[in-house]
Amino acid sequence: MVAFSTADLLPLQRLARYDDEILASVTNRKPDELAGKVWRECDEAGRYSLWSKGSGEIRAYLDASDLAEWIRLKESGVSKKYSQELARQTMDAMHKLSKNRLGKIKRQRSKDGLSYKVIRLVLKTEGELHGEGTKENINMTPTTYESVR
Repeated sequence: MVAFSTADLLPLQRLARYDDEILASVTNRKPDELAGKVWRECDEAGRYSLWSKGSGEIRAYLDASDLAEWIRLKESGVSKKYSQELARQTMDAMHKLSKNRLGKIKRQRSKDGLSYKVIRLVLKTEGELHGEGTKENINMTPTTYESVR
């Protein structure tokens, strides 16, 4: 596997490598701190995970409603309304800190006769992020989402 220096990683990946205490001290915004914590969870996509496994073009995805619930569980004293606002801000921070390699999708969904706006953050399969992948698909020049297009 090719070794990447920390400088080669996206800001989001660098934040995720810090433990919680250091992460809180190097970020000056709660959404940036949460973005690092949420990114750590991406590799653990499974049945009881924050991230869901995608299919086709999408490797994994995260719904704003799931993130809001996760924030309420992890952060003490956070109301439902504030967790929803933090979830939106955290998704915006993740999009920015990933240098737009994470996509944001907004769409309408109907359930029980009601219409809901769903916001989803997606990690596409069509491009490796720096420092990720297997021996077979990593070469000496890392592929980025922009260079795959």
